[in-house]
Amino acid sequence: MLEQLQAELKGNARLRIAIVLIFAVLWLYLILVMRDALDHSAREHRSAAVKLGRLQSVIEQGDWTERLNAAKTLQAQMEGALWRGDTLGLAHASFQDWLNQQMQRAAVSRPVISMGTATEEAPGEQARAAGLDDLWKVRAKLAFDFNPESLNKLLLQMISHTQHVAIENLRITKEPIPRVEIVATAYFQKSEPQPSPGQ
Repeated sequence: MLEQLQAELKGNARLRIAIVLIFAVLWLYLILVMRDALDHSAREHRSAAVKLGRLQSVIEQGDWTERLNAAKTLQAQMEGALWRGDTLGLAHASFQDWLNQQMQRAAVSRPVISMGTATEEAPGEQARAAGLDDLWKVRAKLAFDFNPESLNKLLLQMISHTQHVAIENLRITKEPIPRVEIVATAYFQKSEPQPSPGQ
């Protein structure tokens, strides 16, 4: 069989050219695959070298105690801006009372406050969805007659309060009478559970 193939190769120039072309294509393909593998390895090496350089620069900085103290200070400041609540009901009541006081101080006319809506998720579900299991998200909708001076005073009081209040939405309507609607949110940190006397 091998002798027959050799005879055909000697007698058929086209077959010889076809076999040479096949080997040339395979050789070219092999070179391209090896070049791609080499490029990929070079990219990985450069990426690893960059990461190593970053790690070495971080290791050389060394002021980790100061960074830890700064992080703890920042955490305390952030936690200080949260409201506190023993229960979700008390959190709603506390936020509503505070909003009532601010609206009275701003002298808004015909104020109405509604806490949450039936279409909202339960606050615990919202917090869990945001990855905040130890917080309650309390939302309130304020509505009152539009007066630029009162509105500005109320907004200033809300944003300058020591506990953070987020204004999610503010809408002013003209008809039938000019009214303002504000959706405000406060995050309440849940109180730590008290240990039972037997513990």
